[in-house]
Amino acid sequence: MMGTFETGYQQFGADDNEETPQGMIHIVPESGKATRWNHIVDLDNFFTRVYKYHQRHGFTCMMLQEVLELFQFVFVVVFSIFLFNCVDYPVLFRDEVKGNKTKLTISDVVFPADVCVSHMGLTSWSIVVVGTIFWVLRAIKMVYHLFQYWDVKAFFETALKISDTDLENVTWHEVQKRLREVQLEQQMCIHKRELTELDIYHRILRFKNYMVAMVNKSLLPPRFKVPFIGEVVYLSHGLKYNIELLLFWGPWSPFENNWHLKEDFKKVSKRQELAAALAKNITYVALANLLLSPIIMLWQILYSFFSYAEVGN
Repeated sequence: MMGTFETGYQQFGADDNEETPQGMIHIVPESGKATRWNHIVDLDNFFTRVYKYHQRHGFTCMMLQEVLELFQFVFVVVFSIFLFNCVDYPVLFRDEVKGNKTKLTISDVVFPADVCVSHMGLTSWSIVVVGTIFWVLRAIKMVYHLFQYWDVKAFFETALKISDTDLENVTWHEVQKRLREVQLEQQMCIHKRELTELDIYHRILRFKNYMVAMVNKSLLPPRFKVPFIGEVVYLSHGLKYNIELLLFWGPWSPFENNWHLKEDFKKVSKRQELAAALAKNITYVALANLLLSPIIMLWQILYSFFSYAEVGN
């Protein structure tokens, strides 16, 4: 390529007797920072984390929210067990008189700890066991997010030159602009020299766009006919979660990763076989939901109650 340009460059002959002057300072570019964000394998996930990081106001706010959600979960479970097993409701509602007291104290209506434990039946212990397992999984997920978003924090501060203190004053449009500038410098995406805002949106909303397209083509059924009411559009969070589990990120998902289909799903000859496998997987997920429905329903009731109690007051 250099042969096609005329330049004023002239090659100097090598001089074996030339020595490097003593005390010369060699300046080495910081290539580590320049190449850290080069060729990011999963750009979909990375851009999604960048978007969430901006929308949720930075590292401290995000991690504080996740920690408080863990405490909220413990409070919901423990307080629910307490209400079901540790409160003497006949005394509380004056159906029984305890002594000759005209005023009740907390100790009058709350059983001792050993009595509370003895009142706990199979349902209560099941809630404790399932809640503990769920809490441990959430805690592991929080630690995983800690490392993920620490990496995004470093990207914002190093590549985008945006600190957490400045994040409130930076719009998402400005973040996209700087992302495109970093792409030109460091080639996060190797398939294109330049990224547009549409490229970034497509990667963040890839699975959501698939969901919308499937609804538009009537492949997903968010519409139901209710007697005496007619057609109702309804897509609960639980149904949406199960659909995403089956189609996008679960072990039976057609996607090998966030942006690439498995090879079998590209073959027309495998279509019937894969359709039968999908039907079988839907059956398994439906049975799991049916078996866990009492726990799921109880959790949804309790979570909704404690989440909206303050709003009701």
